Amino acid sequence: MGSLLKVVAGSDWSFDLSSPDELTVAIAEAAAAVLMRPRTMALQFNKISHSYGENEVLRELDFGVEAGKITCLLGPSGGGKSTLLRLAAGLEPLTAGTIDLDGQEIASPKRALPPEQRPVGMMFQENALFPHLSVAENVAFGLKGWSSAKKAARIEELLQMVDLSEYGQRRPHQLSGGQQQRVALIRSLAPQPRVLLMDEPYASIDVTLRRNLREAARRTIKKSGITAIMVTHDPAEAMEMADIIAVLDAGRILQVGTPEDVYQSPSAAAVAALFGESQCIPAEQTSSGFQTPYGFISCPSLADDATRSVDLVLRPGGVRVVADDSSQLKVTDRRFIGGTALAFLENMAEPGFAQPLRVAVDHQSPLNIGDAARLEAAEEGFFVFERTF
Repeated sequence: MGSLLKVVAGSDWSFDLSSPDELTVAIAEAAAAVLMRPRTMALQFNKISHSYGENEVLRELDFGVEAGKITCLLGPSGGGKSTLLRLAAGLEPLTAGTIDLDGQEIASPKRALPPEQRPVGMMFQENALFPHLSVAENVAFGLKGWSSAKKAARIEELLQMVDLSEYGQRRPHQLSGGQQQRVALIRSLAPQPRVLLMDEPYASIDVTLRRNLREAARRTIKKSGITAIMVTHDPAEAMEMADIIAVLDAGRILQVGTPEDVYQSPSAAAVAALFGESQCIPAEQTSSGFQTPYGFISCPSLADDATRSVDLVLRPGGVRVVADDSSQLKVTDRRFIGGTALAFLENMAEPGFAQPLRVAVDHQSPLNIGDAARLEAAEEGFFVFERTF
């Protein structure tokens, strides 16, 4: 046994067992037990249901937020994302289920901690800074009971974190929109909450600035080590911000995973359709491909011989376009978008179908507007799901 034993594959724990004794073995076993524990969930939602009148927005939702991670709740408007945040913050009464924070129950239908007693910070879409207070005073607003020296040190630490050290005495109206959002972020972080809740904080800011703010916010949150939940309906924002993405639609969690998981291995058509400018189309699967409103899409590698109704979710690169003069599928438009081009195809035999199919083609492709073509499935960006009626 003259080699190092890796207690857990991929970990940094190792022990020299060339001359093992009882203490070494005990340490190894203890370390393995620690590393193999289930991931700690900072915030746990258990069987949460919630309605506004007759409108049920959350349906027996079970969901855990991992400690120290940024989790993005992603999904269409009206899916229940903001309601879940408001329940966690104590801004809505909980009517069914329980919410636990670090293993302690903070809300149930019978008992709930009031918002001011929950170690939770909240950042809204509107930054809601107090206009009559300076930047430093806004940041200090939640530091009730802190000594003057400790409060001043915390304010300076946070202003440095977002590169606003010289702006402490300015009023909010003297800041740009992006600067105001950074102040709103550190004001939420100032009391050192255990969880930060962010409800679409950058939705009203222009695209270029929003990208910069997202990057700054992620760095700030990760540096603080806090657990954060961010609501967004923008898949690009979720991909850039999140360690974990939870897709929420019609009050139910459809999938939870890393950005790579949910992008490359979506569990449902609704998840796949969120990413990569996808289109969802009905189809009939055969042994050699799929019959669709855009004609037949051949798929020689199809292993399933069953004929069935399915939904296809196609990203622009999910199909290949092959010139075919006998096809009823025509290129009706073409647009250059950088390194590639988009070809828009319509089935002349199905003129009433809702929209053209967008397919990525090489910008040097000889296909021009008016050319006929057929489609073949590509290896990536082509997803098949059982039709749900």
